[in-house]
Amino acid sequence: MAFELDMMEKTPQILFDVNEGDFSFTGVLMPEDAFGFFDPLFGYIKIYFKNPKPETKLEVSLEYFNTSSSRFLYRFMREFADNQSEKTNITIVWKYEIDDEDMEEVGKEFKLLFDQISFEMETIERPRIFKIMG
Repeated sequence: MAFELDMMEKTPQILFDVNEGDFSFTGVLMPEDAFGFFDPLFGYIKIYFKNPKPETKLEVSLEYFNTSSSRFLYRFMREFADNQSEKTNITIVWKYEIDDEDMEEVGKEFKLLFDQISFEMETIERPRIFKIMG
C-alpha cells in the first residue's frame, strides 16, 4: 500500500511506500496550514510503525520550507527517530543541492538532533522548483 501526494505550488511531492518502508518529501514545504497538512501524515506513519519493515528510510529533499513547517518537519523526523527499535532500523537522508548552503546547514543541525539514528547527507542536482522573486 502506498500514499502519494502530488507536488503543488506550496507543498512537496510526498511518497509513502509502506511495502518498502520508504518515505519521501520532495520540493517546497510552505503550506498555508502546516498543522492541517501534517496531521494526516502523522496518522499514516503511526499506523505504519505498528508493523514496520526491517529497514525504514525517510528522504527529505526540499528546496525551501517556511518557519511554521520547520517545527512540523522536526516533529515528523522525531517520530521516525523515536521508532528506532529491534523491529526497524531508521535512516533519514537529507538531500540538498551542492550550492545550497542554507539547506546544508539545516541538514547538519537536524543531524546533530538525531544522532541516535543513521542520518545521511547527500548532495544532488535538480531543476529549480522554487524561485525567489526579486
